[in-house]
Amino acid sequence: MSANGPQGRGTRHTRISASSTRFRPQHPGVAGLLCLMLVTGLLPSTAHAQESVLPVEQAAPPAEQTAIPVEQQAVPAETAAVPVEALVLPVGQQAVLARGTPLMTCTAGSQQETYNPPLKLSLQDITLTATGQLSSCVAFEQSGPISGQYTVSGAGTASCLTSSVATTSHITWSDGTTSTLEFGKGLDARQGGQAVSVIVGLVIQGRYEGSLAVGGFVLEEARNALHCLTEGIPSASGLSFLKLIQP
Repeated sequence: MSANGPQGRGTRHTRISASSTRFRPQHPGVAGLLCLMLVTGLLPSTAHAQESVLPVEQAAPPAEQTAIPVEQQAVPAETAAVPVEALVLPVGQQAVLARGTPLMTCTAGSQQETYNPPLKLSLQDITLTATGQLSSCVAFEQSGPISGQYTVSGAGTASCLTSSVATTSHITWSDGTTSTLEFGKGLDARQGGQAVSVIVGLVIQGRYEGSLAVGGFVLEEARNALHCLTEGIPSASGLSFLKLIQP
């Protein structure tokens, strides 16, 4: 028994060692299995988390897409303003024909006129002829003339102090068009020591036909009273102006 005992213990020890030897090689498998289980258990959670995030991210495009119709709705609002501007155009066209609209204004002209017989202190029948230039003209229409040349003829009574002469003027504008004007007897006045004659008439033919005409003549120098008492004043020169108005 003493012999068997040690052998038995030896054998038992050998078995234990064998078991231990068999168990140790199995540790890597167990560790690998645990890792596999861990990885297998984690992967569904991660995939599920990613899948749960994706719908949230994919849900954002509908919010952006819903903003597009809002921006598209602003386009008709802008285009709706076009008819409003278009409605202003007839109003502007109506203003062109409005009464009192200045069609042509010439503020810086010159005129040289001749009297036959020469003017004296007492009234007498005379004939008047004149030539002149109109400059610094501003037309209501953008393509209107900017200057013109004219001639004047008329007859009536006049003196060195006053005149009552009806005249006819023929204007050739800078663009080649013409206008014929008839003026009634003028109104004489003095302004700042200068003699001013204002005349009112109508355009009877040509450009601006039918419009109201207001013209004027300002003497450059006062008539010499001594000449009025003797041989008379045969001619005069001065500044002229003209305004044509829609009646």
